[in-house]
Amino acid sequence: MGARFSDRLWWIVGAAAIALLAIATWFLAVSPQRTEAAELQVQTEDAQATADQLRNRIVKLTAEKAKLPELTRELNARKAALPSDSGVPAFLRQLQATGTKVGVDVSGVVVGDPAEEETAAGVWALPIQLTAVGTEARLGGFLRQLQSADQKRAVLVEVANLSTENNDPAKVTLNLTVKAFVAPPVGANAPSITTD
Repeated sequence: MGARFSDRLWWIVGAAAIALLAIATWFLAVSPQRTEAAELQVQTEDAQATADQLRNRIVKLTAEKAKLPELTRELNARKAALPSDSGVPAFLRQLQATGTKVGVDVSGVVVGDPAEEETAAGVWALPIQLTAVGTEARLGGFLRQLQSADQKRAVLVEVANLSTENNDPAKVTLNLTVKAFVAPPVGANAPSITTD
């Protein structure tokens, strides 16, 4: 009976040692590896999500890059619409040419002193008053030309007064007050007005 008890004791001690060894192995070797594997899985999923976002951004940037020549043309056109000097002589010739093109007589042009625009830093406005004479339809064409995208100068029509002479529909007078914009170089003073 003592031998049986001794064998049982060895079986119990052996089973307890195996159980302790299995528990120790689990906590010291397997569990940290599973935790690390789970963390790596989360990192992998995050990296895949980031990669997907970057791929989508690359697609968008590629599409935007295709628009770059068009945007560059538009930027250059807008820069040209804001000359660095007053550009009054060229603008007055442009007004005369536009008037001639649509059959309107442009006269009485008066250019005021430049004033810095509050809504756009570094941009100055030249107040210009002018008179255009023609039919209502031709004056409408003149206004459309003055405000269209074909206009080579940034202009804002502030006031337009229409009147007729002796109720003659062929002699309608349009008095305009417009602002022509100038963007002198950074640090420069107000643009000087030349009429050459």
